[in-house]
Amino acid sequence: LMNCVLTLALLAPAWGCTNILVTPEASTSHDAMIAYNADSASLYGSLYHYPASSSSSDDGRDVYDWDTGAFLGTIPEAQETHNVVGNCNGVGLCIGETTFGGIEALSSQPGAKVDYGSLIYLTLQRASTAREAIRTMDHLMQTYGYASEGESFSIADRSEVWVNEVIGKGEYEMGSVWVARRIPAGHVCSHANQARITTFDWNDPDTAMYAEDVLSFAKRVGLVDADQQPHSFSFSDTYDPVTFEGARFCEGRVWSFFSTVMGPEFEDQYADYAAGKNLTNRMPLFVKPAEKLSLTDVFSSMRNHFEGSALAFDSDVGSGPFNLPYRWRPLTWDYQGSTYVNERAIGTQQTGWNFVASIRGSLPTPLQAVLWFGADDSATTVRVPFYASATVLPDSFVGKGPQDGVVPPMMSFSLDSAFYVTNLVSNWCYTRWSEMYPVVLAEIEAREAAYITALSEADSRALAHLGAGDREAAISVINGLGMQLGDAFTKEWFGFFGQLFVRFRDGYDITPDASDPECGCAVGGNGYNQDTYKRIADETGEQYLEPEQLQSGKFAAKSKLKLKSML
Repeated sequence: LMNCVLTLALLAPAWGCTNILVTPEASTSHDAMIAYNADSASLYGSLYHYPASSSSSDDGRDVYDWDTGAFLGTIPEAQETHNVVGNCNGVGLCIGETTFGGIEALSSQPGAKVDYGSLIYLTLQRASTAREAIRTMDHLMQTYGYASEGESFSIADRSEVWVNEVIGKGEYEMGSVWVARRIPAGHVCSHANQARITTFDWNDPDTAMYAEDVLSFAKRVGLVDADQQPHSFSFSDTYDPVTFEGARFCEGRVWSFFSTVMGPEFEDQYADYAAGKNLTNRMPLFVKPAEKLSLTDVFSSMRNHFEGSALAFDSDVGSGPFNLPYRWRPLTWDYQGSTYVNERAIGTQQTGWNFVASIRGSLPTPLQAVLWFGADDSATTVRVPFYASATVLPDSFVGKGPQDGVVPPMMSFSLDSAFYVTNLVSNWCYTRWSEMYPVVLAEIEAREAAYITALSEADSRALAHLGAGDREAAISVINGLGMQLGDAFTKEWFGFFGQLFVRFRDGYDITPDASDPECGCAVGGNGYNQDTYKRIADETGEQYLEPEQLQSGKFAAKSKLKLKSML
């Protein structure tokens, strides 16, 4: 049966991207939120901008694959499009994604013109609400084909948050099959490269939407038995069955977030699943957190490295002498005929860019969607706020990507690039994590707090202009916020890198000391942690053991360790 062929041939995804979804009723500010890490070593961190436009019915839109830059074809352009900044549009719709891959036989569709990246930006330009976005995606995929592997999309507007899981039909048919679930009020959700929707209510469009042939297609190609009943049909188990890799590398990240908001009982209940040891102990699609989440709570959740959990990896030999919660790729490695894994956390070095989108339903439409955007690693970046209705963006952030048919400047280092300036700080921090990261995190949190205040002040000014009927002045405020904060951040963050470099150069911790006449500084440093010293002593025996000092008395030689050149 084809059932055997298809279910065993799973496409191995690139282990990129993590999303967190928060309903308005689950947030302290009553704002819907989506958090997204776009993880790929080949992804340049820039903020995409698609201005609102009007087109004739004869205009075409060239479509390029976001992952490869390959030209896929031309489709008709929409006659009216919304302004889009990053992954939000100017009328309060935001979309994120993670790739789950799924059945390999369904991953390639000859002649398809719309890939998952283009699907996001085309939809943001054409749709105004989450439900409209789901219908728009369906129309684009069924009309022009779906040119990507399996995807989970996070879709939010001012009042609703949905997760939409999609997979193409491969060479069997044009288009895709999909299921979308609405996250219940007061709940949160997450996904991270593993399809998570299992069963759903076929008769309640307020909680679930789906392709008409999501089950019948599976029957036709042999993915499920011919007598499979709708009530027990599971999208994930059919189109992306959980494997060890799907649990450990992907669902583990969901578990880390859910455990943070649900507490130790949840953490313990699903620890064996997150470790890939019990694949039947699946987590729920969504949970109701013990307490509502603030914007800064979501910022913090995107910095997670499994700290303090069963999957923590900041204290074994791989973390080095400075407890680094990162592992350089590849994700798996072999030793003496066995394969081992590195953990895959939410905070990761290969993130190109990341954001937390906040959709403030209580405000007028131009002020609703705010994209808190950061380049590089979500644990070491500073998120800068940009209104999704902004019509101009700062030079150090704005850019085009492969989905625009443009090769980004990945191989050209520039201090005028937020992406590379942020990389300077993060990569320097990786070298002495336990000593540097507390300093970096304090600076991140201080800046983000200041930006929250700046956004509030901009809201007040823009509201006053809108109340007076002066939309042009309101847009000037909207543009001014991102323009002022963006380029200023890039310059100031490079200055902060300089401070870090001066302080932590050469293995020392050098701090200002105005009373010191030689350098105006105090030179300190703690060496390595005790675990590292123990490993050195255990592995080398007496090689580095200092014998007892034999000299003593009035004329004993001065210890060489007291010489300044030795310190």
